[in-house]
Amino acid sequence: MNDTRFESCIKCTVCTTTCPVSRVNPRYPGPKQAGPDGERLRLKDGALYDEALKYCINCKRCEVACPSDVKIGDIIQRARAQYGQQKPTLRDAILSHTDLMGTLSTPLCPPGQRRHRLKTGAPSTRRDAQHRSPAYAAEIWFRHLPPRLPPARRPSEAVQRTGGFLHGCYVNYNHPQLGKDLIRVVNALGTGVQLLSKEKCCGVPLIANGFFDKARKQAQSNVAAMRETRYRSLPPPRPAPLRYVMNTPSPRCR
Repeated sequence: MNDTRFESCIKCTVCTTTCPVSRVNPRYPGPKQAGPDGERLRLKDGALYDEALKYCINCKRCEVACPSDVKIGDIIQRARAQYGQQKPTLRDAILSHTDLMGTLSTPLCPPGQRRHRLKTGAPSTRRDAQHRSPAYAAEIWFRHLPPRLPPARRPSEAVQRTGGFLHGCYVNYNHPQLGKDLIRVVNALGTGVQLLSKEKCCGVPLIANGFFDKARKQAQSNVAAMRETRYRSLPPPRPAPLRYVMNTPSPRCR
């Protein structure tokens, strides 16, 4: 990203009004101050970096709301990667490695809690006891999809074209029905679906919790998997994977 991109900021503070962290955490300076305003200071002296930038959850709402198309979230995360001194903790590892936690939580989740949001893990992750974790599905969608929905792997002869499908962690572990419904709609439009053979988490939670190198590796792995499908990619059912993959350079992943 161009270092001068933040100069497009018009200081309207609309990003701060849409930030979910600024509403509840007074220690977080907000997207405008942490992003464009703070970047001007950091370019002069890296010692002016504020560790409070760690509270950014990389949700990208500020970028969606920005009328000047300033990549505020990218500015903040790049500053964290360049100047941040704090090492990721156990709490960060638990909340960011969605593939690992989803694989473990899905079979271990009690049947009575599968359709309800979980409250477990608050002490170990230092989270508010009233904050609930997302509900996990009774099964991992990707693992059971091929025998249940053959068109996803083997499109019929009536299918006119095929697209690669990046389903994402939310569909895989939390809301499988969303992915199944999307595939049915796409198939009804005459488009087959080819799943990625080695799909990984898009990397958004890894970036938010300080695992920048691993996020980069997983993004590159997903792009390589898209190339192997030899098809144009379908948009993921969730916005986070779409935005992250679109910002990963590749001539054939879009």
